[in-house]
Amino acid sequence: MQIPIGVQVSLGYKSDNTETTDPALMVWYKLTDHNRQPIKIAYDLIENTQRMADGNLRKYVVARKFKITTDWQNLPTLDANLVDYSAGAHGGSWIKGFYEANNFVPVYVKLVFAQHTTPAIFQVPVNSTYRDSFGTDASNSVYHAYMSSFDYEILKRRTNAVNQGFDYVNLKIEFTEI
Repeated sequence: MQIPIGVQVSLGYKSDNTETTDPALMVWYKLTDHNRQPIKIAYDLIENTQRMADGNLRKYVVARKFKITTDWQNLPTLDANLVDYSAGAHGGSWIKGFYEANNFVPVYVKLVFAQHTTPAIFQVPVNSTYRDSFGTDASNSVYHAYMSSFDYEILKRRTNAVNQGFDYVNLKIEFTEI
């Protein structure tokens, strides 16, 4: 059983700024888990449905595309205020900037999964049967998608210890597979 635990985005470039379609070579940007709500994965069927002369219904499914939606509540816009900042995560203002710069171009979206590992028959589970898949491509799903929806609501304004202002926002983003 796989449980989506994280979202990463990429523009499809290697670290030397050359394009690639190989997810293992791409530079990935982690979207924060700070106050992130559940990741929703929905299916969008592209189909042709037609009623025949004899009354039968014919349905041709051309493709099944994914819609990935996630949102954050009370998300700091300043990356340094994120709980996972030390892990390289990006917050509200970075996500907004990424959307504004790339909303009409296709991007790559990687869902990182955690999964339960099932022991072999007649075996006892090892210490933990729940593991994440950061760094292992076998448990990641990569989609080529457009950012089809983006909502950004500013909730309140704060100042931190060095008098640097930042906002708390509610943010929602949807990716639709190409």
